[in-house]
Amino acid sequence: MDALFVPLLVGCAVALLSALGVVLARRPIYAAMFLLVHSLSLASLFGILSAAMVAVGQVIIYSGAIVVLFLFVVTLLPAGGVELGPRTSRIAGACVAGGGMLVALAAALAASGVPSAVTSADLGVAAVGRALFGPLLVAFELTAPLLLVAIVGAVVIWRRHEPRPRTAHVTRVSEPRRLVMHR
Repeated sequence: MDALFVPLLVGCAVALLSALGVVLARRPIYAAMFLLVHSLSLASLFGILSAAMVAVGQVIIYSGAIVVLFLFVVTLLPAGGVELGPRTSRIAGACVAGGGMLVALAAALAASGVPSAVTSADLGVAAVGRALFGPLLVAFELTAPLLLVAIVGAVVIWRRHEPRPRTAHVTRVSEPRRLVMHR
């Protein structure tokens, strides 16, 4: 048996269970914590597969920045987002969306076939930098406004559901109050 089989199996099991935890968590803060575990398990899988740069990027970008961003948005939610627990309609919608993604993946693989592994490519830091900041620069830079719009949209949607503050009703007195002093 290969020496990497057991660590990969454990890493995949943790990644799958934490991904299920993200989807099925009743509170958004728990979902964000499961997302952190999932991101770290993916980073460990990349590390096991000798993709150290991708593993470090996973830890810095996703585990560090994105999960912290999600936690910041969750703290802006009124009541911590408790009312977003999984209901039957949401679970059914998630199953339909997941099935649609699997059908799209199967169609893409059937049309073009399984991509072959590149054995002679330069996977150094300079090559990754050229690829990321060369033809992919626009896509890379458009992620920041996309995340900003998503945060603003989440805050606007939640502010609509926030209960209005109750103010005391002002009662008018027909005659002015008198100050009475006792001796």
